[in-house]
Amino acid sequence: MNVEKKNSLLIVDDVPSNLRTLIYILQDGYTFYTAKSGASAIEIAEKFLPDLILLDIMMPDMNGFEVLARLQAMEKTRDIPVIFITGLSDSGDEDKGLELGAADYIRKPLVDTVVRHRVRNQIQIVNLRRELEAAVEAAQAANRAKSDFLANMSHEIRTPMNAIVGLTDLLLEEDSLPAGVSDSLQKINTAGVTLMGLINDVLDISKIESGKFTLIPARYDVSGFLSEIININIVRIKDKPITFRLDVDGSLFSELYGDDLRLKQILNNLLSNAFKYTREGVVTLSVGCSREGENDVRLSVSVSDTGIGMRQEDLDKLYENYNQADTRANRHIEGTGLGLSITKSLTELMGGNISVESEYGKGTTFHVEVIQGFTGDGRIGAEKAEALRALRYDGKKAARGLARPDLSYAAVLVVDDFPTNLDVARGMLRKYKMRVDCASSGQEAIDRIKSGDPIYDAVFMDHMMPGMDGIEATQAIRALGTEYAVTVPVIALTANALAGNEQMFLDNGFQAFLSKPVNVPKIDAVVRQWIMRDSAPPAEPASDSPAEAAPAALHIPGLNTEMGLDLYENDIEMYADIILSFVENIPAEADKLRGVTEQSLSGYAIDAHTIKGSAASIGAERLAEQAKKMEFMAKAGDLTGVLAGNDEFIRETGALVAVLAEWLNGRHG
Repeated sequence: MNVEKKNSLLIVDDVPSNLRTLIYILQDGYTFYTAKSGASAIEIAEKFLPDLILLDIMMPDMNGFEVLARLQAMEKTRDIPVIFITGLSDSGDEDKGLELGAADYIRKPLVDTVVRHRVRNQIQIVNLRRELEAAVEAAQAANRAKSDFLANMSHEIRTPMNAIVGLTDLLLEEDSLPAGVSDSLQKINTAGVTLMGLINDVLDISKIESGKFTLIPARYDVSGFLSEIININIVRIKDKPITFRLDVDGSLFSELYGDDLRLKQILNNLLSNAFKYTREGVVTLSVGCSREGENDVRLSVSVSDTGIGMRQEDLDKLYENYNQADTRANRHIEGTGLGLSITKSLTELMGGNISVESEYGKGTTFHVEVIQGFTGDGRIGAEKAEALRALRYDGKKAARGLARPDLSYAAVLVVDDFPTNLDVARGMLRKYKMRVDCASSGQEAIDRIKSGDPIYDAVFMDHMMPGMDGIEATQAIRALGTEYAVTVPVIALTANALAGNEQMFLDNGFQAFLSKPVNVPKIDAVVRQWIMRDSAPPAEPASDSPAEAAPAALHIPGLNTEMGLDLYENDIEMYADIILSFVENIPAEADKLRGVTEQSLSGYAIDAHTIKGSAASIGAERLAEQAKKMEFMAKAGDLTGVLAGNDEFIRETGALVAVLAEWLNGRHG
């Protein structure tokens, strides 16, 4: 049988009759401890932790005020409430006791009802506080359990969702699908992509709620940061009649210290919503900053649009999880309802705030302020500001004619086991006039960094390589332990551009992430953020040379030449060089695909992955998708599927190489 535990009282008085009187008045409703001196009271309080202490003031050796001060100085006893009991009539003593932190005061001679009521009131407060603490702990435990469950389930769901999205992507490439089947597959694919976004958002929310979400600050280049944000988001314009505007001037600080990855997430969420909810008109990004004390900067960002806006009653619930304002008007717009909640949480983690102004039917403006670290008084300057303002979306082509700075002082190392991929990176980086060295394996990269000659400003590291992959190589570089090896920026290069991959690389020693096929705007943003120094010579203005406009009649069977040229800023000579590298190197790679066995499936997946990335780098969309399908089956251990499609895959690869060789011969003959 459960017996309800009684509350405990410690009564302290040097007169035994006073102790007996108080126990008699309070009778048997409590567990009693008694002490006849201050020292004894402190010892008993620390040992038994009573719920309430009734403390006489006038005692020999140590008075009640001194006892209270000692109790409050000890962590175990400082929260135990104390009621002073005294025959002193001076109101100054009562003031002193309450000022020291006493919960109440009872004067002698004792009145039974007054003693009972005042003790009962304090005990009720103690019990209520205990219940509240237990409730808070239970709620926190439940919240932690929920967050852990969501995080674990989100990770588990990601694997089958990758299969759903990947396989439907492949099937949608088939030209012979019946109309009804194609429509259903498109809906499945769209739903899968939406669900993947929700899964990623749930992971962030669960980390935030469980207290496991931490910011990882680092120095970052502001112009490179903005360039990447703009290039990522202006493609959302698609075929909408929308104009994008950037409001920024050269007085913006050139470098800040903060978690730029999470800051990108904030801006991407706001810009994504602006383009999503705007059918026509203007989307404007405004950026400014000012000093905030000696060590900080207040970065101010606003995103405004001329979209559908929000009703006043919807603004109050705007940041609630899984909420989308005005769901009736937005029923055709995809969204998880978590983006703004995450944005608000991230903003507050950065010591900032977010506010919104909106008028239904006319548009919305979000204002965000965050605190970033101050690293120096350098400014981006008028030229960079103008280059950023000039970024535009033009059909399928964005950010044409970038003005490249002269980085002849810099050296970079590109690591990839496939020559064509090295040629792609070398071709894009050489326009910055920097030294570009290449390594064909992770071990070679480690050896180059270990030698320290030259000192590289950055390393571009492929992910999937035989023997030692990019993550293992980067971890080995960091493990060298020198300041150079630990701090040299490493940028991941991979054809696996899945949601969540960027964080995986950042967690494993990388500073940035580039998905293949790499295009000019992507690599320019990385170069500006991680390689360009404040002392770099001004960028040369973008020219209007023929390379800036895609040739109107460039037709190569098997290639989407518009896409291919777009990757290289319409530089047909660079594009032709990459095609030549493809023709020279892919046949040997295709030969590796022959004779596949169950034991060689992991190597086969790497070879198919290589062909996938190389095909994408020249706009060979069909071959890239075919390689993606073969890589997926190999990773899944599906030897039967690989064998069924391998001969056709090899033939398609060889046929494209032959066509491209013929085109190259004709071009030079």
